[in-house]
Amino acid sequence: MNKKFRISAAVVVVLAVAVLLTGCATSQAMVRTIEVSATAEVTLEPDIASFSVQVSEKADTTKEAQQLANEKMAQVLATLRSNGIEERDLKTTGLSLRPSYVWVENRQQLEGQVASQSLSVKVRTLSDLGKIIDEIGEVSNITLTSIILDKENKEEGLAQARRLAVAKARQKADLYAEEAGLAVASVVTISEYSNATNPYNARAKVMALASEAAYDMATEIPAGTLTLTSTISMVFEMR
Repeated sequence: MNKKFRISAAVVVVLAVAVLLTGCATSQAMVRTIEVSATAEVTLEPDIASFSVQVSEKADTTKEAQQLANEKMAQVLATLRSNGIEERDLKTTGLSLRPSYVWVENRQQLEGQVASQSLSVKVRTLSDLGKIIDEIGEVSNITLTSIILDKENKEEGLAQARRLAVAKARQKADLYAEEAGLAVASVVTISEYSNATNPYNARAKVMALASEAAYDMATEIPAGTLTLTSTISMVFEMR
C-alpha cells in the first residue's frame, strides 16, 4: 500500500516539474508586439484627361437611324483626329440599335428606331482639352460626359507615398515603445491600402446641344491636382 503511494507521489512530482518547465518555455517564447497604422499623401499634377461622347439618332427605320448616327460620329472623330488625338486613344465603348416606343392612350406604340454609339477619348495634352470640347460642341445634339483628369504614370508618386507612410508608422511605433519602456525590434507584418483621388469636380459635364450656336467664351478645364494616398498597417516586435 505504502509502495503504491510512493509511486503515485513520484508521478505527481514529475508531472508538476513538467508543467513548470513548459510554463517557463512558453514565457520565454512569448513575443511582445505592437500594431500601428499610418497614412501618407503625395500631390501630383494630372497630365492626361479622358471623357465619353455619345451620339444618338432616331428615324423611321433602323438603317436611317444608323446612317444619321454614323454621320454624326464621323464629325466627332474628324474633330478629334484634327486635334492630334491618336487612334490608340479612341475606343468605342457602346453601340446599340433599338426600337423606340411611346404611350398613347395607355397603349404602347412604336414611334421609330434609335441608333446610338459611345466613344471613349483620351487627351494627352491638357492644354488642348478646352479647345477640343469647344469644337466637339459644334456637332449638335450630342452628349459629352465623365471628364476624368489623371496622371498616366503614378508609380513614382505612389512609391513616395509608401515610403512616407512607412516612416510615419515607424515613428509612431518608436514613440509608443519609448513610453512603455521598450524598444522596437524587427517588423513582423506589413499590410497596405493605396488609392488616388482628384478633387476636380468629376460630375458628368453634359453637353446636349440642341442648336448650332457657337460659344461666346472658350471652355476652361482647371486641372487641379491628383492626390495619391498610401495607408499601411505594421506589426513590430518589441523588446
